[in-house]
Amino acid sequence: MSTSISFAIEAYSYDILSHTPKTQTWYLQKLAVFAQCCEERSIALDHLKAMHLRQFAEYLKTRVNPKTGKPISTYTQHGYFQVIKTFLKWCADEEDLESLVSAKMLKKVPQVKVDIKVIEIFSDDQVRALFEATKKEETEWLAIRDRAILSCLFDTGMRASELTGLTLEHVYITNHDAYLKIFGKGSKWREVPLGSRARIAIHKYIHRYRPQSDYQNVFLSRTKEPFSLGGLIQLFKRLGKWWHIKGVRCSPHTARHSYAINYLKNGGDVFKLSRLLGHTSVKVTENYLRAFQAKDARTGGQSFLDNLK
Repeated sequence: MSTSISFAIEAYSYDILSHTPKTQTWYLQKLAVFAQCCEERSIALDHLKAMHLRQFAEYLKTRVNPKTGKPISTYTQHGYFQVIKTFLKWCADEEDLESLVSAKMLKKVPQVKVDIKVIEIFSDDQVRALFEATKKEETEWLAIRDRAILSCLFDTGMRASELTGLTLEHVYITNHDAYLKIFGKGSKWREVPLGSRARIAIHKYIHRYRPQSDYQNVFLSRTKEPFSLGGLIQLFKRLGKWWHIKGVRCSPHTARHSYAINYLKNGGDVFKLSRLLGHTSVKVTENYLRAFQAKDARTGGQSFLDNLK
């Protein structure tokens, strides 16, 4: 009797429960599209071949992003096959399914070439404007909190979810050293250093302005509850609106991009950056390197015609 891909995915869903809900959803949504495409063609797991994966790659090129109405990006297509390959590797190692997925087929999972994306970052003036905008908060403690949040994001490149999940016990600030211990993707811990300005901003917030609370989260909302991901996104929108920041998406993820590009711009090593950002592979970090190199080439060159005598 054939084993359906949907059946294997259901079993796989229990194996990824240790991941964050967002990551689980990201995996399962993509696998559901893959399963539906295969089952419409009556392809079971034990009948799956490399040519079916190539056909799925062609199918993805026809899919449209519902938000933009445009074909899904090569970055998204690449994400599909990352998920599919991880799933098929799990099948090959699973006792009841290992005989259904060959190692030979795993080696033939398509590699989607990802287009180099233009990575938006905040300019120096826009970063200064965000800090200035915090002065418009209704109370001083909120303004101090906002500046501490911006300091964390721009000085460490941490993810938005990592910032909202940061707890007091994982902030280490002394006269000689300052760093954050971050719990990131893949349930992995990492340590990221703080510069002197960020150290001062965060220490000031925690020790002089943070409200008393039973919660251990570093950053609290107006209601003295843990700051949420939605609240952080709204904070950036609010600050951007107050100071009329235009031409860039005003979001915590843009702050992460800005940290990464500026780290490379200042001579930082891509392998060290990969560790600081909490990437599972340096290949992900290399996207920043390519974007930086493209921008560096664009801004560092001279016009042939402008210099033509």
